[in-house]
Amino acid sequence: MEKKQLLRLIGCVASAVLPFWLLDLTLRAATGCAAWYPLYAAAPNLFSLGFGALFAAVCLLPRRSAGRVLYGLIYAVWAVYAVVQYSIWRIFDRFLFLSDFLLAGEGLGFAGYIRQLIDVRFVLVVVLLVLWGALGVWRLPKGLPRRRVCPALVLFFALTQFIAPRLYAPVPETLDWDAWQSSGYEYARFSSSEYDLALTGPYQFVVRDAYLSILPDADAAEKRAQIDAFFAERPAHEDNEMTGLLAGKNLILVQLESVDDFVLNDENTPTLARLQREGIHFAEFYTPQYSNGYTFNTEFAAQTGIYPYANGNVVYSLSRSAFPYAIGNLLADEGYTTGSFHKSEAKFYNRGAMHQAFGYAQYHSALDYAEDELQAGDDRFLVDCYALYDEMTAQQPFADFLITYSGHLGYDEIDALTTYALEQFPEYKDDSRPYEINGLFAKARLTDEMFAHLLERLEQDGLLEDTVICVYDDHYAYGLTDRAVLEEYSEAVGGRLLERTPCFIWYEGCTPQTVTKTLQTVDLLPTLANLFGLPAPDTMGRDAFDPDYEGYAIFPDGGWLTDTAYAENGKIVWNEGMTDEEVAEMNAYACRFQQVNDAILDTDYYAEVAE
Repeated sequence: MEKKQLLRLIGCVASAVLPFWLLDLTLRAATGCAAWYPLYAAAPNLFSLGFGALFAAVCLLPRRSAGRVLYGLIYAVWAVYAVVQYSIWRIFDRFLFLSDFLLAGEGLGFAGYIRQLIDVRFVLVVVLLVLWGALGVWRLPKGLPRRRVCPALVLFFALTQFIAPRLYAPVPETLDWDAWQSSGYEYARFSSSEYDLALTGPYQFVVRDAYLSILPDADAAEKRAQIDAFFAERPAHEDNEMTGLLAGKNLILVQLESVDDFVLNDENTPTLARLQREGIHFAEFYTPQYSNGYTFNTEFAAQTGIYPYANGNVVYSLSRSAFPYAIGNLLADEGYTTGSFHKSEAKFYNRGAMHQAFGYAQYHSALDYAEDELQAGDDRFLVDCYALYDEMTAQQPFADFLITYSGHLGYDEIDALTTYALEQFPEYKDDSRPYEINGLFAKARLTDEMFAHLLERLEQDGLLEDTVICVYDDHYAYGLTDRAVLEEYSEAVGGRLLERTPCFIWYEGCTPQTVTKTLQTVDLLPTLANLFGLPAPDTMGRDAFDPDYEGYAIFPDGGWLTDTAYAENGKIVWNEGMTDEEVAEMNAYACRFQQVNDAILDTDYYAEVAE
């Protein structure tokens, strides 16, 4: 073959392969993946060039007209995927794993919110993605020696699959502080979506995610031994001055929706602020987000004392797993009548089945009682509806789990519930503040009035003095589209991290106290178990009043927070007293914490306890 012909052949093949690589590069560049792994790094670029070669080989097999159609279809699928991931990144600062796409039904309700993301950057990304695809379709070559070119392209794909994973940094022999810096360790672990897409590009990201999702667990016995060792090494819980303090009382456990620390105050939420002030206030309580379903993430962790998978594998498919230590099951074993209450249908997050696994006899959706969706979205309806309130309180002792909804995103002019809330509370129409802040505050007031109505009805029925109200938040107010506004308001109240959210326990006659120990979502279950005099659960959380527990929060990216230091990806951000040795030990512990947490989920570890 002459040099000119060879160059033409290479140019033709490149024109079919490069658009897929350009799609990858556009997505990684637009989403800040370079902060995790360099855009020029060989591995992700090899992966994407390899997949581009594979797709090109497939499209070069038929005649050119059919090949163009096939090329366009394949590229369009990946372009739509890229736009979806870019949108999710703009909202959540992370990407979706395959399992997260099961949330698509609920996500359709956020379409109006996503429209707010359309700006110059968004349009530029979409235009570039369309341009690369159009060039690929237009330049798809014809007249090539397919019998030679297509096998060569497939061989190139196979070589990239073999070579690229070997270009990552080696996995450390010991999982100490530098484990988090190893690209090889993260590729094997595949638990941080931002890091993982930066490491692999979108095509290998999907393939690797799918492979790990269906891979059979051949290490169940080893994982169980790892869990046993973890619990055996941890100091056994001993009774303390708070043990059994609330034994026999009714419990109303309330998960707030987006009532962030800067939202809960005397102006916006006077009832909640009073209860927090008069109760046991956990001032440094953090809600790490281990999955993209932020609300159910915290719901699952608070109920079970275990975090969801950090790699995106959904836990709402674990309704057949045993959770004997979940608060609903613990109280049901003590003779409590249990039930759960929320606006959404039972199918969302599989709550109908999951809440039964947590020990709640029945899940009640406000939509089944309300006249319309707007009424169901007003948290006051949960208490004002006589049928729902009777389900909560008819039989004593009772343990109710309420999940509020009014504070749900969005907070702009096109959100019907925001408009409704501002009509109910026109004093929040403050032109000196961003509209979304006004909407957020007005929606929180709906939630606060639910608590006012609840206290009033409990007192009228003679139940207030025998009832404990425990309140915690599902996540920080990430639904604010302007990140700068969110950080400005959150920092104004002194939060060390955005993930710091309200948590308190109130009951009539409570001696007010503030607990300043660093705590996390999974600590709520063992703390309640101690207060109600229930068996100490072997879960990932610890009792807040345990003197042997110094307190910490473990984040899904390997970061951690204690009273004296904070680390991201194993690197210290600030340190007020921890030695280098203590930092290394905490880095290793954070790694082990997540491994044991996931092993519990993988092995249905508590099934034997339930028997």
